[in-house]
Amino acid sequence: MDATIGRRRLGVVRRRTAATLVLLAIQFLVGMSLNLYVTIPTHHPGAGSGPYLSGALASVLWSFTSGLPLLIVHVVIGVLLLLSAVELVVHAVRSRRGAAATWLAAGGLIAIIFAGFNGASFLKYNVDISSMLMSVGFAVAVVCYAGLLTIAA
Repeated sequence: MDATIGRRRLGVVRRRTAATLVLLAIQFLVGMSLNLYVTIPTHHPGAGSGPYLSGALASVLWSFTSGLPLLIVHVVIGVLLLLSAVELVVHAVRSRRGAAATWLAAGGLIAIIFAGFNGASFLKYNVDISSMLMSVGFAVAVVCYAGLLTIAA
């Protein structure tokens, strides 16, 4: 691989990783504000028992029309994080920086998916463990992306 192309691809990984870390920090602050200052209704489309996937999807779709601005922002940022994480995996693979970069990007993606599923679980079941598991996904993603940023430096 040409050295110029390699440096350019590595620069893309660095910038995208830094942007994803900033987005994760914003997501954390919005999520904490949501947790402290907003009460999610326990009765809305998708809430309660029943099939998980259809209920979780209904809950997430409801969140866009809930009239709760912080919830809407939190879900939108979550979707942006998912897209960013997928893009980072692609850029990490293309950078040819080694298996570590690819594994860290993939780990970040898995952590974001994990956090997202637990966010949907929180909307569906309204139990605190789902909120705790969202924060675990956040923390793992931050560690993965900090490592990726170090490798791409």
